[in-house]
Amino acid sequence: MKVCFHGTAEEIELVAGRSVLVMLTVRDLPRVRAFEVFHTHISRHPYQGLYRLCADLTETEGSDHA
Repeated sequence: MKVCFHGTAEEIELVAGRSVLVMLTVRDLPRVRAFEVFHTHISRHPYQGLYRLCADLTETEGSDHA
């Protein structure tokens, strides 16, 4: 899946430096899901001096832990 994050340079740097992201989900799904991050692209967001990081995410094996 393709996702985009918007934030300050420091916030985007935190996301861009990771090869795996762990996300919390809504209560009817598994609580924690892990995704591999690849094909990242960072661009300057046109509003308020923020940045946009777009990346492809693929769910990793064994991420269905409750």
